[in-house]
Amino acid sequence: MAIHELAVLATYYGVTVENIESVEPDVEYSEMLTLKGPSGKEFTDFAKIGFTIKTKDGKSVTVRADRCGSTTGGGSEAVVAVDGVEKFKSLTPEPALQKHCDEMAKNDPDMMPYFVLQHDDYIKLKETATSHILSGAEGAPPGMATIDIAVETLRVAEYLTPYLQKALAK
Repeated sequence: MAIHELAVLATYYGVTVENIESVEPDVEYSEMLTLKGPSGKEFTDFAKIGFTIKTKDGKSVTVRADRCGSTTGGGSEAVVAVDGVEKFKSLTPEPALQKHCDEMAKNDPDMMPYFVLQHDDYIKLKETATSHILSGAEGAPPGMATIDIAVETLRVAEYLTPYLQKALAK
């Protein structure tokens, strides 16, 4: 649910499973729900999640993510703070993007709302990757997550999920 925020932690703050010293769930901010999916089977997931990770090298990184602000793919909030100082905050979509998304949705009412919201970002991502490859440059384009970051991000997510679920089930 907060995979993008975890990727920020892995990329810019060096958070790995091996260097997590402690995790403190933000029980007041967080919400975990058990719902019935289209298959009829129940599943449990976070509606919103907050937690602070302390690393073995003394960093303290806080994440608050709410992906359930809207049924149309927007209204999401994400915050990353390091040692108590907010480093990143995003509310999606901001007013200018909302206007653009509304126009795209009007022109293509069959498109899923989150595709409308992410359309331009994916175009930019594809253009950036293609340009980088065609230039012959080494490695990944600046700011683009690598497969190593993706793997570490998933490892951190798999480490945190059962811990946070247990903490919030109380």
